[in-house]
Amino acid sequence: MSHPGLRARFEPSLMALWLAVAALVALAALAASCAEDPAAAPCDDGLTPCGGACFDTQADPDHCGGCEGVCASGTRCEAGVCVGGGGGGGGASGELCASGLVACSGGCVDLATDAAHCGRCGQECAAEQRCEGGACRCASGLTECGGGCVDVKSDPLHCGTCEVRCPLHETCVEGACVCDEGFAVCGGRCVDLAVDPAHCGACGAACAPGLFCREGACACAAGDYEDIGSTVPQLLTGTTVGAETYFPLACMAVGSTQFVYRFTAEEAGRYKFDTAGSSYDTAIGVLDFDACEELACNDDRGGAVTGSASAALEEGQSVLLVVSGYDGAQGDFALHLDRMAPPACPLDTLATALPLSITGDTWGLGDAVSTGCGSIDTSDASYSFTAPRAGRYIFDTSGSTFDTVLELRKRSCSGVVISCNDNESAMGAKTSRLVANLAQGQTVVAVVDGIDGGAGPFTLNVSEYVPPPCPEFTLGTTFPQRVTGTTAIPDRVSALRSPCTSDSGPEATYAFTAPATALYTFDTFGSSFDTVLHVHKGTCSGASVACNDDTSGQQSQVKVMLREGETISVVVDGYAAVASGPFELNVNQTFVLPCPLIDLGSTVPQTVTGTTADSADVLRPSCGGGGAGEVTYRFIAPAAGTYIVDTLGSSLDTVLSVLGGSCTGAELACNDDAPGSEQSRLTLELAEGQTIVLLVDGSAAGASGDFTLNIAPFSGGGTCSTAIDLGSVVPQLVTGSTAERPESVRPSCGFSSNAPDMIYRFTAPEDGLYIFDTFGSSFDTILQILKESCTGTSLGCNDDTDGQQSRVALSLAANQTVLVVVDGLGSSSGDYVLQVDRFTGPGTCATAIHLGSPLSLTRTGTTRGQPDAVRPTCVSAAFASSPETVFTYTAPIRGTYVIDTIGSSFNTVLHVHTGGCGGTEKQCNDDLTSSRASKVQIDLVPNQTITVVVDGYDGASGDFTLKIAKL
Repeated sequence: MSHPGLRARFEPSLMALWLAVAALVALAALAASCAEDPAAAPCDDGLTPCGGACFDTQADPDHCGGCEGVCASGTRCEAGVCVGGGGGGGGASGELCASGLVACSGGCVDLATDAAHCGRCGQECAAEQRCEGGACRCASGLTECGGGCVDVKSDPLHCGTCEVRCPLHETCVEGACVCDEGFAVCGGRCVDLAVDPAHCGACGAACAPGLFCREGACACAAGDYEDIGSTVPQLLTGTTVGAETYFPLACMAVGSTQFVYRFTAEEAGRYKFDTAGSSYDTAIGVLDFDACEELACNDDRGGAVTGSASAALEEGQSVLLVVSGYDGAQGDFALHLDRMAPPACPLDTLATALPLSITGDTWGLGDAVSTGCGSIDTSDASYSFTAPRAGRYIFDTSGSTFDTVLELRKRSCSGVVISCNDNESAMGAKTSRLVANLAQGQTVVAVVDGIDGGAGPFTLNVSEYVPPPCPEFTLGTTFPQRVTGTTAIPDRVSALRSPCTSDSGPEATYAFTAPATALYTFDTFGSSFDTVLHVHKGTCSGASVACNDDTSGQQSQVKVMLREGETISVVVDGYAAVASGPFELNVNQTFVLPCPLIDLGSTVPQTVTGTTADSADVLRPSCGGGGAGEVTYRFIAPAAGTYIVDTLGSSLDTVLSVLGGSCTGAELACNDDAPGSEQSRLTLELAEGQTIVLLVDGSAAGASGDFTLNIAPFSGGGTCSTAIDLGSVVPQLVTGSTAERPESVRPSCGFSSNAPDMIYRFTAPEDGLYIFDTFGSSFDTILQILKESCTGTSLGCNDDTDGQQSRVALSLAANQTVLVVVDGLGSSSGDYVLQVDRFTGPGTCATAIHLGSPLSLTRTGTTRGQPDAVRPTCVSAAFASSPETVFTYTAPIRGTYVIDTIGSSFNTVLHVHTGGCGGTEKQCNDDLTSSRASKVQIDLVPNQTITVVVDGYDGASGDFTLKIAKL
């Protein structure tokens, strides 16, 4: 049954509900329509869009005060605030809230003070806020900063005011930033004086670069280390496996793990640290504890993979000993440290009874000597030794346990280094060896050192070298025979200098006795090095009989005529001091032909043929290479005259030699190559009945073959014995040709290689200066003036004066006779012009031009056509032949005078003499700075006369300007 009262009571509510639902549906439709076209249905004035519909938030209980504001049942919305309806009642019972309260979330609240609904339902204040007047405000004692409430008296992010933030290590106390406990204010900021490297222990106390601040003190170590105190010696063991890496060491790659010790020197001195006995490739570094300076570092020392380092420390100085490994290596290590003995040199004096051997240990010794071939900071032991007699002494460290260095010094430890050796051979030996020649009583200091800090037990051996006897071996009388040996013997050096080389190596010596009179051949063919072979009469100190460097490649051969029973010493030597090694020595006998072999008699002209093949090499001509077999002839001159002897037409490169009288006579002439030929040609001046021996030889060892020997008298004039007489006529000019002429004379100037010549005789008609020249000749001439004969003194010689022509000026006495030789440069020949004249012009040494005594003068002239009678000393003789003009000058007052040729047209030379041209040369100058002119300065006294010579360089002549002035 229905209850009439209830139905009546709820009908209005149902009706209202229905109307509300209908309104919502309409609004939803409107919202959808607006969503499709928002511009088609805008909200009217006073309405607010909520969820796509328009509402009056001032009166709508479901959107009271805003889209989210829903009034409780029984309340209404007035002026945007839910208020209770008539009839009163509490919110929980559905009755209206009391005046001033608003129903929110099933209850009545005061929006002006409720922190959960501050100002409107659901508007909740933060925990540190309270609601005042419907707005959330910070609680008492708090300040709003950045949307939150903070206590500016203690908040480090907003200390005192919202904008102040306390820095690191600072706390906000009573609105001010103060340093945390343990921190101090330095430079306006809080720092930890225990660890801050800029303020270590006190403000401003900065640590040096590379140091760390540790417990308020600057130190090298940033990580852990073990303090081992100051005890020495001590041995420590440990491992770097799993350790840290603290320090980059200069002697190894970065990245290896390290174990660190702190050591403090109890007294000043040098301390040594090594890792001998470690299980891996170690390295050790020594760093100053206070400054972190790397005092020493070593990876491998003395050829071992363990490290060894030393450092000089002051009393109380602390260091860090860093044990590490090479290239990442790590493992178990041993660290040995000790104080080194103070440097001492020498440690002891060696006995003189030899041989001797002493032992010692350089570990812990001081570094008294820095050896020239060793290394610094390395322990050494030194010993004084005095040679009991003159000789060759050997010092070595054979038997030592480490890579030694051995050095010898004169007299004392600070003396001059005699020699120094690291390794005694190139075969990897670690011991050292020295050989020294000492005089009797000479004192030396032997220093045993190490490489890169190497130290340990050593042995020093001293012995005296005893040279072998000479000759050392005996060949007896046997031939042929072949012996082998070696000159590469330790300590052996050259005791016998080779006569045919500038230097020689160690030698082997043999005695040989000739079983019969014959020619004997000795050679070193088959030897392993560049040999020299020499033979001496009797013993090694006897006269040299023969010597040869190279006959076949680098090997040697000598041939010696020996009488039956004659003994010689044969020396197998080396070409240079380092030339040594295994050798072969061969001995043979050769049949000897009589000398001379053939008698040619006195027939001229005559031509003979023969061969040098299979002939013996008994005689050695002075020209050519020598070493080939020869054939000998006797010839007797049928008449006095000039004879031409040649080998033209021979099949080999010949040498032609002439001996006087017999095969043992003096060599009169020798020629290797005639002009343009490999054959030989000689011009001989022979007396009637004069006997000579003609030697036809080969130009070098192995040169042999068929030859032709031609002998003929020379019927033309112009030779030494048939000089063409020019008489005493001056001037005169003669012409001729040197082509097809013999070579009678070798000039003393220039270079003439068998050039033919023409010889004239001239007699001076009176005392005077005579000029001889070849101007106008067709080839490069050489002109020589000889005194009286071809064997006489050369009075003057000139190669080039005017281009390729020659000129000689010569002072001759009346009736003095000279030979004038027209020769050629090299092997040149051709048409010549010879002019002879007496020079009568001024400006010679005999007719010097006197300049008087003015203090300043300038004189011009020319040297063209002048004689060349005086030679300057300031240019070499090869360039000193030029015509000159000679002056004299008398100084009016004392002073320094300047003489020059500035402004001259050619390359001048200026020289000044006292006492005439033949007097003392006081000054000479070739070229003034960057000029071809010359200049000299000379101090003169009043009335002193000097001779001034304006000369030329290398044949130059021309116009000159001569100036003299007082400085």
